[in-house]
Amino acid sequence: MKKMLIFSTVLAMLLVTLFATRSDNAHWQAKVDEFRQFKGHADIVMFGDSLTASGHWQEMFPRLSIINRGISGERVDSALLRLDQITAAEPRLVFIMLGVNDISRSASPDDVATSYGKIIERLANVDSIVVQSTLFTSSEVHNAAIKRLNSALMALCSNAANCRFLDLNASLSRNDSLRPEFTTDGVHLNGDGYRVWENQIRPIMAAS
Repeated sequence: MKKMLIFSTVLAMLLVTLFATRSDNAHWQAKVDEFRQFKGHADIVMFGDSLTASGHWQEMFPRLSIINRGISGERVDSALLRLDQITAAEPRLVFIMLGVNDISRSASPDDVATSYGKIIERLANVDSIVVQSTLFTSSEVHNAAIKRLNSALMALCSNAANCRFLDLNASLSRNDSLRPEFTTDGVHLNGDGYRVWENQIRPIMAAS
């Protein structure tokens, strides 16, 4: 009876993971298809996961030519698969934020950084890339890995002529943890959090 209960629990967990993965894949493909249909040129591309996808960038910077290419649940390896849509926009400035979904799925910070490096290499023809720090969360376990990832990303940018690393955690976090007044759930940002983000990138936008 006990073995049957354990088997049922494990099976349920596997099915939940399977259906969640299918759902994530369907959402990702739908967004990629949407971006393919509504393609266009822009001076600035915001590229990343749900943190980027939820930002009202055009409203923050109404005088700039800017498009949002964030997808909820995006990971670094899947982001690599749609870089052609970023370069097709012919931007001169690309902001990137990725990594939290990889870390939350127990990916190695070193492996994530290696894939991130491929993104930077593929964007070598863009005038300027701003790699924004992967934001800390409310999880100490995840934050330890995120800290390692950010150190690796900083090193990657130092070796690329067109890359700059921007530490958003300096303003959004305290003691290596996302500040509770800026988050809705320990991962995603609220309006106050996005306002801090906006203020951090505004000087770069103004100089672009």
